Amino acid sequence: MIDVHSHILPNFDDGAKDEETALAMLALAFENGTGTIVATPHVMVNEWLPEWETVVAECDRLAQLATAQGTDITICPGAEVAMEYDILEKLEKPGPYCINGSRYILVELPANYIPAYADEFFFILQTRGFYPILAHPERNPELAHRPERLVEWIEKGILVQMNGTSITGKMGSRVMKFAEQLVVRRMVHCLGSDAHGLRTRRPKLTDAFEKISDLRGKAAAEAIAKQNPAKVLRGEEITIPEIAASDGGGVVSRLIRRLWKN
Repeated sequence: MIDVHSHILPNFDDGAKDEETALAMLALAFENGTGTIVATPHVMVNEWLPEWETVVAECDRLAQLATAQGTDITICPGAEVAMEYDILEKLEKPGPYCINGSRYILVELPANYIPAYADEFFFILQTRGFYPILAHPERNPELAHRPERLVEWIEKGILVQMNGTSITGKMGSRVMKFAEQLVVRRMVHCLGSDAHGLRTRRPKLTDAFEKISDLRGKAAAEAIAKQNPAKVLRGEEITIPEIAASDGGGVVSRLIRRLWKN
């Protein structure tokens, strides 16, 4: 599998706290079926703003250390870019902060709301040649209440990356139910662990792969966990499947809205 979202670089953000932890995370990912992992440190204007060249160099260094310890895993550079308007000054053209230096860029919404400039933010990125991938939208409560916003973005070419811990219930039942709905409606295109350490958010994707297989079949799971991420790494365009109809005011939708209110 290919993990397109992780915080494995030591001392870059709130992820791996040191080199030993980073190497242990890589070993765990490899043992759990991940052959390639993308290092996506946070990029935020006023908190974490690593130089792209530093990210690339650290990926190379960490990969060499992992290989020396017997972990045959590929590490690709990337970033998780916060949806902050000022960050656009750093994103003049694709390459830096993109996954494997391609056109694909991982974008994170604020935790609990959708910025008023979200549509403009995505539009600016696309006009500059970027292919935005929205990180773990299943965790955003406003999107859970207003999934039509996500539908609109996908229809405009925005891809969706879901966290493995979301679909397996480790982020709570509310997040899991919304994640399940997104998978069933064909609104998930890539899978990531969003790994931060060895305790709670760990670099394990096997359980998520099995859950997606149960919901949509193995072919869909293969596309989300392997085929689409491989295209991202190569900078190739991904065919976005047609979104399945919502159950509207049905039982699942009502349950999700009720869960987020509690």
